Amino acid sequence: MQDKINEAARGFCKALELDPGFSHAWNDLGNLYQSQGKFTEAAKCYQKSMELDPDGIDAHIGLGHTLLAQGKMEQSEQALRRAVRLDPRHIPALQGLAYSLKGQGRHAEARTVYLHAWLLKPNDLQACIGTHLTLPTIYSSLVELSTSRKQFAEGLKKLHANTETFMKSGSKELLSGLNWTNFYLAYQGEDDKFLQTEYARFVAKIVHSAAPDLMRPIRKNPGPLRNRIRIGFLSSFLRNCTVGSYFKSWITSLNREAFDIFCYFTGSIRDHVTEELARSSDHAAFPRGSAEDIGRQIKQDQLDILIYPEIGMDPVTCTLSAMRLAPVQCAAWGHPVTTGHAHIDYFFSSVLMEPENAQDHYSERLILLSGIGTCYSKPPPPSPAKRSDFSLPEERILYLCPQSLYKIHPDNDRLLSEILARNQNASLVFFQANDLSITRAFMKRLETTLDDTGVKKTGQIKILPRMEHADYLRINLLCDVMLDTLHWSGGNTTLDALACGLPVVTLPGKFMRGRQSYGMLKCMGMDELIAQGPQEYIEIATRLGLDHAWRTQLAQRIAQNSDTLFSDESPVRQLEAFLTMQMDTSLCHDR
Repeated sequence: MQDKINEAARGFCKALELDPGFSHAWNDLGNLYQSQGKFTEAAKCYQKSMELDPDGIDAHIGLGHTLLAQGKMEQSEQALRRAVRLDPRHIPALQGLAYSLKGQGRHAEARTVYLHAWLLKPNDLQACIGTHLTLPTIYSSLVELSTSRKQFAEGLKKLHANTETFMKSGSKELLSGLNWTNFYLAYQGEDDKFLQTEYARFVAKIVHSAAPDLMRPIRKNPGPLRNRIRIGFLSSFLRNCTVGSYFKSWITSLNREAFDIFCYFTGSIRDHVTEELARSSDHAAFPRGSAEDIGRQIKQDQLDILIYPEIGMDPVTCTLSAMRLAPVQCAAWGHPVTTGHAHIDYFFSSVLMEPENAQDHYSERLILLSGIGTCYSKPPPPSPAKRSDFSLPEERILYLCPQSLYKIHPDNDRLLSEILARNQNASLVFFQANDLSITRAFMKRLETTLDDTGVKKTGQIKILPRMEHADYLRINLLCDVMLDTLHWSGGNTTLDALACGLPVVTLPGKFMRGRQSYGMLKCMGMDELIAQGPQEYIEIATRLGLDHAWRTQLAQRIAQNSDTLFSDESPVRQLEAFLTMQMDTSLCHDR
């Protein structure tokens, strides 16, 4: 509990040396490993505990949560169902089971389990949120999408109506009940500002009840100005992933003579990027515990400005962002949708990617940085490979669709089907989801559209396993065209494709999250690849597949122009200017 992890590990191991049959020590050691992201070691400890005490519910729950963290949803479901059989009224076991079902795309079953937990304990916040706000991972149709959105809006009303019931819980239980994100809402392709703001307003009421001191305004320090401005960065994803790739330069390239950098790594997974960012920071912290504990630690550091590279992908971050932990608080487009939170003052985005009416989509004040908004390092080219290395057909035109399957809106299906109909020698290349059931649900929907349009299913669809980044880049080199997705365009995936010289066809949407590829192609002067409507998207994609000379010409231009996207430091310099300007004001943000 003092976060002395190494000492704790030695203590548990000594206990097990003295008594190898001590099931509770195995369970506690599993909890410790899980907190460190050592999921394989944690699972072994929980399994040993269960061997010694088959009726020990904590080990079953611990194993279930460890498997959840690894994306092994079906195995997690099995472990958590065993826990529920041991105690059908155990709320944490039911909540974990619901989450595992949700992760498999079985959202109706997940809602039922959440509802059961809520009926058992009417003041249980997380069970109520899950009952009313659970969304599908893959939509079977536009009708289901529309219905789900209406249910979500009605669910928000019910949450607000039940606020007084939740207040009967203790403060710790209240904040832990906010272990939630509206992650899948952003993939519906609609304006989420109202729904996000309503949810944020609900969270603010809960946090204010549980920890009112963390909601109070913070005024600029009236004492002498510090030599350097204290800037904090907080995320669970400061590692080798999209967030780490996008925002690493914000931490590593800020002027150290002007800025004192605090990094808060709240995720359990650490890698070489995490280590690099920790070394680049003046103060690196790996806070553990509840959102309240983390919030108090951050507030003690007396930051001038706190930046969240993403808000909406991690439950703890979503709760922290409701709090006032620094005089100025900002979000960025690691999850490109407004937060709705009154205590997030600014939202950083890219001038190339936002539409003219962009401010209308944000509750925060929008700050547009030049270029793609960050200094992004160009990925090094991988060693060559052959299509046969990945069981890809040699003779076909390969259209790469690299987005996570849950990001592929039903509106894409008709376009993909039409492209296949026009080029019978074409294949679509996807990557499977973490959970097989998600892949099955997506394929069922796409095959329904192919059947409706009369496209024969004879090798036109290839599903690849998830793979390391170097192999993923090789897939880009082996494919002929990347098809960007409607409503949620490629970000990291498009940068990888363009770095490999792969032509990307895009149709910009109404919101930034559907316009990232558009901004990148505009930056490179590749307007030929930007469609103005669905029909033109199909025409460009079809011509790229059939016209080898044109495709080769565009690929050569991309190779020549792609450097304009990478290693551009002007967005970071603009960020520095904005941060410095904030310290020239004495505003107290009390909205």
